[in-house]
Amino acid sequence: MAKTRRLNPLIALAMLLTIGVLWGLQFAMLKIASSAGYPEINVLMVTLVLLSIAFVLIVIVRREFFSINRERAIFILITCLLGYVIPLLAGIYAAPHIKAGVLILVISLTPMVSIATALLLRSERVSLARILAVFLGALSITLVLWPELELPGWGKAFWIAVAFLVPLTYGIESVYIDIKWPKGLSALQMVAAETTGAMVFVLPLFLIFGDLTLTSFDLGKAELAIAIFAAAGVIESILFFHLIRDTGGVLVSFGSFVSLFAGVAWGIILFSESYGATVWLAVAVLAVALFLAAADRSHKVEGN
Repeated sequence: MAKTRRLNPLIALAMLLTIGVLWGLQFAMLKIASSAGYPEINVLMVTLVLLSIAFVLIVIVRREFFSINRERAIFILITCLLGYVIPLLAGIYAAPHIKAGVLILVISLTPMVSIATALLLRSERVSLARILAVFLGALSITLVLWPELELPGWGKAFWIAVAFLVPLTYGIESVYIDIKWPKGLSALQMVAAETTGAMVFVLPLFLIFGDLTLTSFDLGKAELAIAIFAAAGVIESILFFHLIRDTGGVLVSFGSFVSLFAGVAWGIILFSESYGATVWLAVAVLAVALFLAAADRSHKVEGN
């Protein structure tokens, strides 16, 4: 039975903006942590531990306990790979080699992947308004990305290709979650299960490839960056699942467009990166794209 998702467009837009700003901040924090000499797998492991502890505590306080069956276990395995393990490893390894703004620009291709996935699986009716929103979002990206891609040169092509794993996995994940959302699980339970599952999955990799001698608990620049990453992750992860639940798997991916400009802003603030005047024109184009994406309520998905 088909059902139409109902969420006030202004609320959806506010959630989308918050998610995008926090995504931009998170990847800037990853760049700081990995550039400070921490092995990438250490950064990922510490982050997942902090996120898992936070979400488990919230579940306990709210008494939202749940069980794991075969269906839920398969779902958690796939989503933790698509939502955490693959994109975070790709982002961490690529971050030291390319500018923060360029990394976010690549990640902002996520909506194109999610729409292509939704069309392929016929999980949502993608309207002309949303297709136009993607076109305008891509145009805003191009306005900023074009001069930035000229700076790294072909020597950075490999790391840009690695970064492309992020929008690929994120774009598929949001649609997969919308289609396969297990019955009886809330957004909080979903994100707690996904984060904890990702931590368990990464633990063997950390024990094999991580640096177990790094035991300092001094709150330096890198440690603070990881703490900020985790704190932002608590907020954006819950909003991410709520938005998928209420609007489907496509709209949430538009947060990547927001993260583009959030990444540019964080790059200017934290890394003294500079950008041309075309950024402001791109912001205006992006604003129109986000309005079209959030205001469109014509799509439908199949209910479980």
